[in-house]
Amino acid sequence: MTDNGFNNQIGVHPETGFVFGGNVDNCGTWMDKMGSSYHAGNKGKPATPRDGSACEIVGLSKCVVSWLSTLYKQKKYKYEGVERIQQSSGKVTKWTFEQWGEKIKENFEKYFWVSEKPVDSEINHNLINKRGIYKDCHGASQEWTDYQLRCNFPIVMVVAPELFYPQHAWTALQQAEKYLLGPLGMKTLDPSDWAYRGDYDNSNDSNDASVAHGFNYHQGPEWVWPIGYFFRAKLYFAARNNRLRETIAEIKYKLSKHFTELQMSDWKGLPELTNSNGSYCRDSSRTQAWSMSSILEVLYDLQKIESSI
Repeated sequence: MTDNGFNNQIGVHPETGFVFGGNVDNCGTWMDKMGSSYHAGNKGKPATPRDGSACEIVGLSKCVVSWLSTLYKQKKYKYEGVERIQQSSGKVTKWTFEQWGEKIKENFEKYFWVSEKPVDSEINHNLINKRGIYKDCHGASQEWTDYQLRCNFPIVMVVAPELFYPQHAWTALQQAEKYLLGPLGMKTLDPSDWAYRGDYDNSNDSNDASVAHGFNYHQGPEWVWPIGYFFRAKLYFAARNNRLRETIAEIKYKLSKHFTELQMSDWKGLPELTNSNGSYCRDSSRTQAWSMSSILEVLYDLQKIESSI
């Protein structure tokens, strides 16, 4: 990483409550591939900086502050909230955890939802490639990256479903299914995106900076663990859109591919990722814990739902 990658501000935006941080030279989330090819010229350059407010970080923070608010009300946690001292003026701002959570809730749809039809309040409408989705980030230095369709917003739907309008959520999940869903995993980037490269090869020593030394690790290859969050989000919002029974049947059918993979794998596990359209990836771990655990969570949710209907 270059020196500038270490010089980034991390904080909470006082207007939205969103956690933010990073810069174009820093890998700030799980999509953390740092270029390593001198030959291709991507050495020290993050493939997916995702600076600003990454959607899943915002969702996870909402989940945490809501939990802390509940613990405080139950007298199991002694702190009611947080305070911030402004360096320039010394002004003190105090938020309870409940207030922080409400601030995130008030702003999430406003800043992350990309409407199906143009609206007057849109920011950077010329950068919108797909509609009816949730943005991947808000406030990135490279503004166009905010609007990329990636597999991260279903994570927010699972950990903080209260942030979403149910119909918007269902529309976005349909878009994710249409463009991102693979046989075992989720594409990490929309195939219509100019940066999409669906096949990961870490030994690539070409002069193509977009793929050299596996630079495209999170630019299209289909990771297995996010599909668990996609299925869980779909179950949750299917119930709120009168589509639950058909969604249960559909997800069971799709999980049959994971069952087949488990039966055929020498490792009796699920891989880290596949290449495009579920094809074999030589450089993927053949069995990985978070791939397995995310599918187990789907099965757990299915069992709870089916026992209640």
